[in-house]
Amino acid sequence: MLTFAIAVFVLAATPGPALLSILGTGAAFGFRVGLKYVMGALVGANVVILLVISGLANFLESLPQIRISLIFISLCYLSYVAFQIASSNSNSGLERTTNLVGFKDGVIIQLINPKAYAVALALFSGFPFSKQTLFVEIYLKLLITNVIFIPAYLAWLLTGVKLNSLNLSHKKARKIKIMLAFLILVAALVSVLPSV
Repeated sequence: MLTFAIAVFVLAATPGPALLSILGTGAAFGFRVGLKYVMGALVGANVVILLVISGLANFLESLPQIRISLIFISLCYLSYVAFQIASSNSNSGLERTTNLVGFKDGVIIQLINPKAYAVALALFSGFPFSKQTLFVEIYLKLLITNVIFIPAYLAWLLTGVKLNSLNLSHKKARKIKIMLAFLILVAALVSVLPSV
């Protein structure tokens, strides 16, 4: 069980498209908008885990046309989120744009995030630890995963909010948001390359 918890912690600390987008959302839009996004990302991560456990994700991945379509949709949506972060005009977190990301975007980012499926598959197909039924093991793994993911996602968000509160010049803040958006795109490309 400890090995599983360590693996979850390491994966929650390793930036991928979703975690970088949480950081970018905090930096671009502040805590309130970012918290909605984080809540959506947590729900989305759990949905992905359930899709992996049920075998549906594996079934969809086995169909080449669907796999290619999902990769394309994933890259387009991650590009959309990166653009929203890069083009936000909020420095202080007090200004708001009309193009905010929110709960549904957090859910979607996980559903189309190839790294989320790889993480769920690695965690829930490996690291057996329960002498009880499979149901008990899945329940315990979900519990441990969420106990670690919730504070980790919030830490990524708060790091972004801290960037937001540094009172950087508009030019420096814009460069940081563009850099975060670029990193989201790089992480997205790296996560889909093994799938192509």
